Amino acid sequence: MRIRTLGAATLASLFVAAACGGTAAPSAAPSVAASAAASAAATQAAPGEIKIGAVLPLTGPFNASGKYFQQGYELATKEVNDKGGLDVGGKKYTIKLSVLDDGSNGTKSRSLVEQLVTQDKVTALLGGYDTSLVEAQQAVPDQYKIPMVEGGGAASAIFTRGNKYLFGTLATVDILGANTMDFLKYWIDQGKLPKPLTIALTWENTDHGKDYEGAVQKAAKDHPDYFKVLLDQSFELNASDFTALLTQVKAANADAFLSDAHLPDFITMHKQYLQMGLKHKFVSYGARGPDQKGREALGAGADYLVAGVWWTPAQPDKGSQDFTAKWKAAYKVTPDWFQALGYETARVLYAGITKAGALDGTKIRDALSSLTFTGSILPGGTISFDATGKPKTEYVFTQNLPGANNPVQLVWPKNVDGYKDAIMPLPSK
Repeated sequence: MRIRTLGAATLASLFVAAACGGTAAPSAAPSVAASAAASAAATQAAPGEIKIGAVLPLTGPFNASGKYFQQGYELATKEVNDKGGLDVGGKKYTIKLSVLDDGSNGTKSRSLVEQLVTQDKVTALLGGYDTSLVEAQQAVPDQYKIPMVEGGGAASAIFTRGNKYLFGTLATVDILGANTMDFLKYWIDQGKLPKPLTIALTWENTDHGKDYEGAVQKAAKDHPDYFKVLLDQSFELNASDFTALLTQVKAANADAFLSDAHLPDFITMHKQYLQMGLKHKFVSYGARGPDQKGREALGAGADYLVAGVWWTPAQPDKGSQDFTAKWKAAYKVTPDWFQALGYETARVLYAGITKAGALDGTKIRDALSSLTFTGSILPGGTISFDATGKPKTEYVFTQNLPGANNPVQLVWPKNVDGYKDAIMPLPSK
């Protein structure tokens, strides 16, 4: 188990190191006695300090995305501490952020969240990354009446289980699927895609994937003159070979290929898609495509893919541009939505604690339930929640363009600032 406890001084040193293009150097391993003493000392927050906990996949299949969320949490925390701490009822508190590594394992993830609550006595929680891991964690906040804000799980099922202490910042994947079909319907109407559009659909066998599949099938049922699904096939997470699945996609001979996949599976699947010489008039992997890791792995093979995302550095608003510049200065990379959602998720939690004016879990929960967080960098500029904790947030769609520095273009909705028409159908190579 990897544990990171970050106070103001540690965060400051980490940020300075990151600004120089590196990361903070690990210290020597402490002795068993020192570790025990540190653990005992960490049980209670110091005077004037708030303990916030998070469990993320810092190793295992989801490690890249988990580390992005960790960086987002740390940056938001550092910004609060640099301003003297978080205002709670007129008193300033330093935030002490503790991050544990679940190794991308759901059973371990739930256990570590419970550890943060029962042993480390955290005031509030920041959620994990990946729908399956957030679903493993989600019972703990209600059990102990400790609020959690999460930005890494987007399945609508998360918000159907009666939880009162869990809040999300990611617009759910059923909305992503529906928006994708609206986008396609527009381009069919423009004569750029055939009518009806035949579709080969694949989706990860999770609540996340079921949301996407359900939305696509609903659109096909509601608009049979526009859409015809020729293949509807699920796949398991973290596979190493999608050849059999893609053989079915090829045999379907569809106009469009739609797939809901997490980042590692997207990279593997699209590599094999290209190797098999597959071509479609439209290709989308749900929320994947503009990710920097994906574009590095796929090169020109990722050009022209369309994705629905929760944030993009292509957004021209000042908040997004300032965040992008700040991130590049600190980490020497362009941020993806993962980093932005980690950052905004932490900012929302801290705004809820300030609004509560107290460190009581139920009061923070009540404050979050009625919070309208303005000045957000997410599309639409605000974050709020319905009665189930489900976020009232939006998607924007991007299309990858060829060229240096992996450019992307905002292509949906039409009223989004910076909109330009997508290149449709996708160019044949």
